[in-house]
Amino acid sequence: MWLGGLSINISEKKILLIVAATSQLIMQLIANMTVVALPDIAIALNFSAEGLLWVNLIYLMSFVSFSLPFAKIISQYGIKKSTKLSIILLFISIMVSFLSVNEYMFLLSRLLQGLTSASLAISIYVIIVEEFQEHEMGSALGMVSSAGYVGMLMAPSFMGFVIYFADWKFAFLILIPILLVLLYLLNNVTKEWTGEKKPIDNKGSFFYIVIMALFTYGLTELDVYGAIFLVISLIILAIFIKIEKKVEEPILNFNLINNTRYVIGNYAAMVTYFTTTIAITALSFHLQYILNFEEYVVSMILIISPIITIGMSNIGGMLSNKFDPRLISATAMIFLAISMAIYFFVDHIPFEIILVGCAFQGIGNGLFSAPNNKYTLTIVDEEDLADASSILSSNKEFGKILSTGIYTLILSIFFGNQTLGPEDLDYLLVQSSNLMMFICMILSVSAVILLLYSFMKYEKGINKGTVEFFKSIAPKRVLKKIKYLIYLS
Repeated sequence: MWLGGLSINISEKKILLIVAATSQLIMQLIANMTVVALPDIAIALNFSAEGLLWVNLIYLMSFVSFSLPFAKIISQYGIKKSTKLSIILLFISIMVSFLSVNEYMFLLSRLLQGLTSASLAISIYVIIVEEFQEHEMGSALGMVSSAGYVGMLMAPSFMGFVIYFADWKFAFLILIPILLVLLYLLNNVTKEWTGEKKPIDNKGSFFYIVIMALFTYGLTELDVYGAIFLVISLIILAIFIKIEKKVEEPILNFNLINNTRYVIGNYAAMVTYFTTTIAITALSFHLQYILNFEEYVVSMILIISPIITIGMSNIGGMLSNKFDPRLISATAMIFLAISMAIYFFVDHIPFEIILVGCAFQGIGNGLFSAPNNKYTLTIVDEEDLADASSILSSNKEFGKILSTGIYTLILSIFFGNQTLGPEDLDYLLVQSSNLMMFICMILSVSAVILLLYSFMKYEKGINKGTVEFFKSIAPKRVLKKIKYLIYLS
């Protein structure tokens, strides 16, 4: 049960929405803007090829590892206090990135950024779901989640422009004033949100962090030691789950894990972040190394998706009020699958078609965010909300880890100890990207199937709005088949 103070007024709701959406935008910028800057970072801080891959991976590992433990702590400490503390620590970590003089200092800053972003992500979703009424929640969640997609898609373009006009380090510095404004806004919020006091599973939290760290390292290493770490993490995970079932307040909320609809919604979110993250990386590599585009040109191309995402996010929210959110999410995943198919043939198609792929990716992300978040976070009980928010955020970032790890393995297989850049190795980069895009297509299609399965199995009665919509666009010759399907359902 959530214990609030005085009833919150309208102006404070607006403040909370601004803070939540802006925080989500900044988190995704921090997480993804280094993609374009990796060559410059390698030169400036003398990164090794293997170390360079950890620039993004250590952020993701930290985020996922601390999300579940923080969900238990934050709800008892106070949501507003946790949000303010997270922003302050994020401020410090950004300053460390800006002042970094070697790879170890920079990787430490990335680890801190992942940790604080994990805390911040949980807080903002809990605030939105708790404070906004049901008829407001769809739009509010749509704005917050869309801000995340925009940040993720816009991050490479943002960094590209900064590199063109200044230096990559200034991209971090630009975020500092925004964080200060967020702190000021939070000081004008009078309400605090505190969860019911429950015992914290410290041992479970520790082992969960260890498992995620071992799994991430093992997933990204092709040698014998990497395989050993991966196997060890899976063995510990099996033991961990068995033990956690006997704990009074486990770190893993089994009520959520046993909820099929919630799991499918999380899987779809994970797949979306899996495909989008690695598509940005692979496309950026192709544009820079194969087509030899400058960073600012790459930025202009990659910004197509976030612009379209912004435009489509409101449409996705409105459609989710009229039709079942799972149908809108499945449609969005179809657009993403098509964009992955276009990227799969990136070396055999005209440049203009690549731009179409960017547009389809933007449509898919824009349509997906609001409906899936609204559905996934509103089918859980109120006392499970913090856990549901942390698991949803973790799954999104886990999708990034999984895609980055798999792509790292693929690059290791194709390139070995060779570095990206020489033209005689271009075909290896193309082949590795093709394989990754094929995996993305398969996962996107699987998400579509599961979302439709969830709708068909758990939806009671007929969604009249959906029926009327398909009637309006269907040819007369198939109307009989549609009526027959409705009759069967």
